Amino acid sequence: MSRAFCIAVSCALAAHAANADAQPRTDPTAGRAVFTGATTPNATSIELNPAALDLGKNDEGYVAVTGVIDQLAIHTRTLDLMSGTLSPGPDVSTTTLAPGGMAAYVWHIQRIATLGFDLASVPVAAAPSGMAALQYHELALRERTYSGAIAASVRISDDILFGASISDNLRHLHLRYARDVALAQGHGPLADPQNTEIVDVDVHQTSLFSSENLRVNLGLVVQVVKDVFVGVAYHTVPGVDSVTNAYTGNMVVQPAPAGGGGLARGGAEVIVSEPASVDGEIRARLPAQLDLHVGVRWEDLSRFTAYDVRGYGTALTEIGEPEWTLRPLGYHDPVAVWAGVEQIDLGDVTPWRFGARIGAQKSAVPDAATSPLAVAPLSFTADVGVQLRVPYVPWVVQLTYGVQYFPTVHVANSVFDPRDAIDCAASGYDYSTQACASTRNGYAIDTAAGDYSRWEHAIRISLRYEH
Repeated sequence: MSRAFCIAVSCALAAHAANADAQPRTDPTAGRAVFTGATTPNATSIELNPAALDLGKNDEGYVAVTGVIDQLAIHTRTLDLMSGTLSPGPDVSTTTLAPGGMAAYVWHIQRIATLGFDLASVPVAAAPSGMAALQYHELALRERTYSGAIAASVRISDDILFGASISDNLRHLHLRYARDVALAQGHGPLADPQNTEIVDVDVHQTSLFSSENLRVNLGLVVQVVKDVFVGVAYHTVPGVDSVTNAYTGNMVVQPAPAGGGGLARGGAEVIVSEPASVDGEIRARLPAQLDLHVGVRWEDLSRFTAYDVRGYGTALTEIGEPEWTLRPLGYHDPVAVWAGVEQIDLGDVTPWRFGARIGAQKSAVPDAATSPLAVAPLSFTADVGVQLRVPYVPWVVQLTYGVQYFPTVHVANSVFDPRDAIDCAASGYDYSTQACASTRNGYAIDTAAGDYSRWEHAIRISLRYEH
């Protein structure tokens, strides 16, 4: 019985001071990327589809460094409260590098089962930092998960494999935004610096091991006919006994200059409803030593409509900070599909191996709900990969690169409308009105109208030791 070993690694790559748009909740370097997928015995299948692990032949140690580069350009618009007309505002152009890393251990117990273990750090979301033109939507957003998983794959028969894994996920969220205190009271002028306060929220999951941290991944792989495999996997939301997750920490508020006073500090809680997801793939042998890969992914993002921010403490109460604020995202369920070909892995017969895929993803946000926190229209993807087996040693190096293009979104009738806050106050806060419903749901803030253009680049560099 052979063994494999891996060492935990994290990627410490420097990011630009100005950062880009909120990223998808899933890792774009796994599943869609070349050499990964729901029927592929790659170490990423420990969480992607654990059933696929038993399709491999060698024990292995695996280390990967990942990065997601996001480019975002926004031609903003400003709204005149009296006339309701839009006029050109500042242009914003930002780029970010969000690093990540993974280490894994895969061990085949003859033909009985396969076990896998991994440690990973994945950037979940990031948004522009320090951009005054976007401040009422966000001044910073960083969300990251640190996880460890254990997986097992067993053969039910020669053609049917079942796998399951459970991962412990620790999340850290930093959210910073401006609040227009005059608008919150139902009057203008809009975006007056004297009436602008800055809210800084830093929260995380407090327990290293808790049922709220656990995510379960269940997978199945079936060989329909020789060299034709179908794989499907379901990923639960984090938390086996709850459909929401609460992160706790601190809130620091810099009061509006008109209100005076120094920093106010208190406790904070942010409640989120993370999505479940499903991955599927068909892998079929083609002539010329090629494999066809056709994949699909669905995410239950419609559950995750907003960051639900709660602040508490005497100092926050004294400055009139609201106890409850929604920072809306407006997601709906996206579906992504892709297809491509890869050379099959012939082991030491040939050192080089190549692959490529193309795909598309349904929008995750309606155009009208697009904001600096969520830019996700219908998009198109292209991924390529190259593998090298290093001569004379059992090392395999893989490099994959993917690009996702989001066609420009032109937002004229934004659901974010500050006039709703004024109308709600004028109604005496009658929450049966549309204006008060918009206010309650967090949309009665500065308009998000404008033109949004975005590109995302995803890179994974991995080193695998086989024996």
